[in-house]
Amino acid sequence: MSNSGRFAHRVWAATLLALSLITVGTTAHAAPPQNLPIDPVGYRIVDDTMDISNPLPGDGLSDDVGYSRTDSSNGSARSPRSIIGPDDRTSVTDTRFAPYRRTGEITFSFGTPAQTATCTGWLISPSTVVTAGHCLTDGTDLSSHITFTPARNGTQTGPYGTYRASTVWFDSKYGAPGRDWGVIELDGPAGNDVGWYGLEPVTAADLVGQPARIIGYPTDQAPGTMWQDNAPIVRQTDRTLRYTTDTYSGQSGASVTITDEDTANAIHNGGGLANSGTILTAELFNTLARLRS
Repeated sequence: MSNSGRFAHRVWAATLLALSLITVGTTAHAAPPQNLPIDPVGYRIVDDTMDISNPLPGDGLSDDVGYSRTDSSNGSARSPRSIIGPDDRTSVTDTRFAPYRRTGEITFSFGTPAQTATCTGWLISPSTVVTAGHCLTDGTDLSSHITFTPARNGTQTGPYGTYRASTVWFDSKYGAPGRDWGVIELDGPAGNDVGWYGLEPVTAADLVGQPARIIGYPTDQAPGTMWQDNAPIVRQTDRTLRYTTDTYSGQSGASVTITDEDTANAIHNGGGLANSGTILTAELFNTLARLRS
């Protein structure tokens, strides 16, 4: 891991960070399971490869954590703050502002011979990144050499450095509806500098007509540049959202924020006549909340 993203923390900044960590997950109302099961499985990364011979069991990860949202953080670093019809995306010219700096570019290799690809990920704690499951597995092949560069803005390292994956989680039944989610645990606390998103499940609300905001790294633009768009949700099922927000390959795994730019409600994972995202059901929310580190 590059050390360029680690800053000396002043006492006041450390105090603010400690307070934000204490308040994570203190909301009174719980998120009971919705009977929409998922099947988490994890692997430690050894020599940049998933250790598939020693899977980490996901038993109990989806059980009710006792609260219905987690809080966001702006971190301690000082701020300087598929195409559907016409392309409405705009570039993010300074990624060092929140909420942009909580998002980063994921690079990984797959296949034989190895090919390099990119996705988008976003922090939910100092060392935990959420992305799409298909950025980690296609159901048969597994990704390797996984890195995360928060707030990358056209440079190789980005303003806060680059981190390596130490553990990954995804759904052992990847490919089934609502199972396209993934988690990467990093080898360092990137979020201490850049902050992280809060989480809130979608348990009953009708979100059709609400705006879906997506920030990420599309591969049809200059390498490593961040773009965003915001457009209405047009369809909702118990596990997925469909929206007209413009995205492109490389933005898979981006957060979908709806009513609060600091709080994610879904994970962007695909395109078509309308783009789509995996809803944070109660089970998925509980799993992500337990995996934060």
